[in-house]
Amino acid sequence: MADFNFEKQNLPQKVVQADSSLDIETGRVSLQSEYVEVEGNDPILAEKIHLINDAIDEIGFTWYHAKLFCIAGCGYSIDSQMEMVQVTVRVYVDYQMLGSGFPISTEIFYAGLIAGSIVFGMGCDLIGRKLVFNSSILLTSIFGFFTGGTDNYPMYCIFMFLSSMAAGGNLATDVSVFLEYLPSRYQWMNSSMALFWGIGQTIAALISWAFIPSNSCAGPEYCPSSINRGWRYCWYVNSAICLLAALARLFFLKMDETPKHLVTTGRDAEAVEVLQKIANKYQRTMSLTLEQLESCGPIKQDYFDPSKDGYNIKALGKAMLTNLAILFQSKRVARSTILIILSWAFIGLSYSTFYNFIYVYIASHGGDTATSTYNAYRNNVLANFTGIFGPILAGFTILIRFKMFSKEFVFGRRGTMIFGSLASMAILFAYTSVRTAAGDAGFSAATYFFTNVYYAALYAYTPEVFPTKARGTGVGVCLIAGRIFGAFAPVINYFGAQSGSSVPIWVCGAVIGCLSILAALMPFEPSLKRTV
Repeated sequence: MADFNFEKQNLPQKVVQADSSLDIETGRVSLQSEYVEVEGNDPILAEKIHLINDAIDEIGFTWYHAKLFCIAGCGYSIDSQMEMVQVTVRVYVDYQMLGSGFPISTEIFYAGLIAGSIVFGMGCDLIGRKLVFNSSILLTSIFGFFTGGTDNYPMYCIFMFLSSMAAGGNLATDVSVFLEYLPSRYQWMNSSMALFWGIGQTIAALISWAFIPSNSCAGPEYCPSSINRGWRYCWYVNSAICLLAALARLFFLKMDETPKHLVTTGRDAEAVEVLQKIANKYQRTMSLTLEQLESCGPIKQDYFDPSKDGYNIKALGKAMLTNLAILFQSKRVARSTILIILSWAFIGLSYSTFYNFIYVYIASHGGDTATSTYNAYRNNVLANFTGIFGPILAGFTILIRFKMFSKEFVFGRRGTMIFGSLASMAILFAYTSVRTAAGDAGFSAATYFFTNVYYAALYAYTPEVFPTKARGTGVGVCLIAGRIFGAFAPVINYFGAQSGSSVPIWVCGAVIGCLSILAALMPFEPSLKRTV
C-alpha cells in the first residue's frame, strides 16, 4: 500500500497567545487553561487528550487518513444527496398521491433529520462513533429503497422519515470521526471535506435531470404511476449509491473506534492499541504507552458505561443530560455553544428557504424564469456543481495570514465564516432583481458557492470547539437547531408564494448576513490551536 509523506504546510511556525502556545509545524501545544476548560474542567482528561494528540501527530498523515477523508466525506455527500432527492421529487410525488396543498413530506423529512440528530448524534457519545458511523448510511440506503417502492402517501412519508433519520445522524458522526483521527497540521482538511456536500447535491441533481423530465406527469389532474416513474428511479439510484458508500465503510475502511472517544470512556489500553495498529500498518513511529496514559490518573467518572449503567431509558437520559451540561460548563464555553447553535439555526432557515423554494419566489414577482423542466434541472446541476468549489476556497482562506498593528493574525474559521456570510447576503439581495433564465442560473450558482464557503467553515469549527466526550452531542444539538428552523421553510414558502412578495428572500439574505456578527463574537479560534 502506498504511503503518504506530505510536505509541511506553509503555516506559521509558532503563534503565542496570552493563554496558549502552539507550534503548528510539530503539533506541540502547551496544556493551557482554555484547553482544560473546554474538556469539562477535567485536567486529567485534558492531559490524556494532549498525549493522544501528540501520538496522532507523531504518526502523521497516512493512507488511512486519506481513505477516511473520502469515506467520511461520502457521509456529507449522502446527507445532501438524500435531501436533494426529496426536494427534486416532492412535486411529482404530491401530483400522484396527494394532489396540491401544503408540502407535508418536506416537514416529515425535516422531522426525520431532527430525530436522527438526537438518536445518532447524541448516541455516538454514548455507544461510540464506530457503530453509528458504520450503520447510519446503511440504514439510509435500505429505507431509501422502501421509499421509492411505496404506493401511498402515508407509507411514503414513514419510510422517508426513517431514511432521513439515519442520514441526519450520520452527518453528526462523520465530522467528529475525521477530526479525532486527523493530525493537527492537516486540520484545514476538516473544512475542505465539505466539498462532498456539493458533490452529493450534484449527483442527485444529475440523477433527477436524467429521470424526471421524461418520466413525470404534467400535473395532478392525471398522474397515474405508469407515467410518473421518475421519482421512484431517483430514490432507487440514490439509495444504490448510498449502499455502495455503506459497504465501503464496512469492508474497505474497517474503522476502529476513535482513540479520543476511548480515553473519554476510560478505555486507555484500547486507545493505545488503535494508534499502534495504524503506526505499525504504515511503518510509522508511535511512542505513546499505556503507562503514560495511566500515570495521568483516572478521569472523572461521569461518562456512560453500559456494563455498569445498562441501556435503560433512565441511564441513557441521565448520560445525555450530563453531556449537554458539559456544553455549558463555563461562561465562555456556554457563550461559544449558544453562538454556534444560533448560527446553525439561522443558516438552517436561510439555506433551506433558498434551497427548496427560490424558483417559486422568483416566479411570484414577475421573473421570466419559467423555463422547461429540462432546463430547470440542468441549471440546478450547474449551480450545485459550482458549490463544490466553495469548501475548497474555505480550506485556503482559513490559512491566510496578515499583519496588523505589528501582530500576526490568521484569517481562520471565523474570518472565513464572516466572508462567506456577507458574500451570500449580497448575492441573495441581488437575486431579487433576477428576471431572466440566464440571470437565475448565474445567481443561483454564486449563492451555492458562497453559502458553501460559510458552511464549510461552520462544519469544521463546530466539532473543533466542543469537548471530546460531548462532541457528538454538541454537533447533534446544532444540527437539531438547523433542522428545526429549516422546517419553517415550507411554511414561509406556502404563505409567501400566495402573497407574491419577495420579502422572504430579503429576510433570507438578512439572516445570512447576521451570521457574520455571530462569527465575530465567537470566543475560540481553532485555526491557531490544536483541537481538543
